[in-house]
Amino acid sequence: MRSVALVVPVIIGLAACAVAAEHPLTIPLGIDRTAADSALEKHKYCHKVDGPRPEVETYPRCARAGMEWGESWVMATYKQDKLVELRRYERYTDDARATERWNQLVSERAKLAPDSDEARQALRTRLLEPGTRTMKAFRIDDATVVGVYLLTPKPPEDASILEAVISIPKS
Repeated sequence: MRSVALVVPVIIGLAACAVAAEHPLTIPLGIDRTAADSALEKHKYCHKVDGPRPEVETYPRCARAGMEWGESWVMATYKQDKLVELRRYERYTDDARATERWNQLVSERAKLAPDSDEARQALRTRLLEPGTRTMKAFRIDDATVVGVYLLTPKPPEDASILEAVISIPKS
């Protein structure tokens, strides 16, 4: 009985680590690079660049044990060392898994804010993402919207899913 009590917290802890990268990005725009690095690490994306930091930086998934069905990475855009945009790309070789994952991400995002026509209109002022099959849009605050895109993979990312956290002019 004692060993069962010890195993349950370990399993719960492992599940919490594994799920972090699958949840919607909840990182506010406008924070500095150090805060963004820390926040992205909590989502299981790690900083890998040494030396000068570029304006657009890629954060690969942190080292992890176990198998995954796809791969993902985050691209963060900075202006004057402040985070202005986040893009999480996810790549799957199986279209059914990509669709399942998109539905999961949309469902999780809807728990944070409802799907919004206003947010969709704000995103339409930008170029449509290449390969977009469908998308949902969510308003986070007066200056931030999120688009969750189901994509037909196209170069250069060949991604199946894009979650874009974008700054827009305040309404």
